Amino acid sequence: MAKRTKAPPGFYTASEVMKKLDIANSTFYSKYVDTGAIKKVTPPGSKEGYYLKSDVDKILRAKELFILQYATDVSTFEKAQEEDIQAITDLGIEIFGKHGSPNYETRLAQFHANPDIFYVLKQEDIVVGYLGMFPLKHEAIEAIMGGMEEARFRTGVLTPENIMPFNPGQAEEVFLIIAVKQDAKKSTLYGARLINGGIEVLENFARRGVIIKRLYGTSRTRHGIKLMKDLGFKQTTPTAEEDDLLRFVLDLETSTNPLLKKYRRIVKRVASEQQKVDSRSS
Repeated sequence: MAKRTKAPPGFYTASEVMKKLDIANSTFYSKYVDTGAIKKVTPPGSKEGYYLKSDVDKILRAKELFILQYATDVSTFEKAQEEDIQAITDLGIEIFGKHGSPNYETRLAQFHANPDIFYVLKQEDIVVGYLGMFPLKHEAIEAIMGGMEEARFRTGVLTPENIMPFNPGQAEEVFLIIAVKQDAKKSTLYGARLINGGIEVLENFARRGVIIKRLYGTSRTRHGIKLMKDLGFKQTTPTAEEDDLLRFVLDLETSTNPLLKKYRRIVKRVASEQQKVDSRSS
């Protein structure tokens, strides 16, 4: 029977491996351990062995990509639940690196600070992309847009104390993170699905009277920069610790992007209704 003690950093227990790969005990040992596909390491003075995380994750990614390659396009965009946070964490690390993306505990704290900030795109129950919409305090936005190094703001600024609730008048500035599996066959399509889903989220917030005025984002990749520009984001120039990370801002009050036409119409209607309420109460 597989041991259930906690594995050291960089390793999984046998139970964790079997759960992640969705395999039986016999398959785990005969197909993966005995063949050397997953390396077993036994610490000095211990009888219990652990299994190299990098070996397991490599097999898991290969299985996911095989499924995605032959899957029909039935991806779904939905608000993330707590059980999705691990997949969001793993995808963030896969794209931005271990030191450039928050760990699971930090992601979970962000989620608990505001359960409306994460949205996932799933294909065959696999998270192939996620959208982070962080309503931040103005000073946090200034730190990011002022040139702070990427790893520092991803792990040190996008923290619960800087995350605002999605309440009227409290979520006017939102920092966006868009992440898509880069080695997936349909990564471009997934990116478009995330954008469309994000616009619907903005529209639903507006209907509740939560009017977001500006969106912010960063990118250093060709695809990411093109995406920002296609959406009408304007590039800004950081004033502090400059690097090759470009900063962008989209003013939703003045944007003429046709994708945001419905959003602007909803904002206008909500503002008009609020004016009528104010005039009756004065």
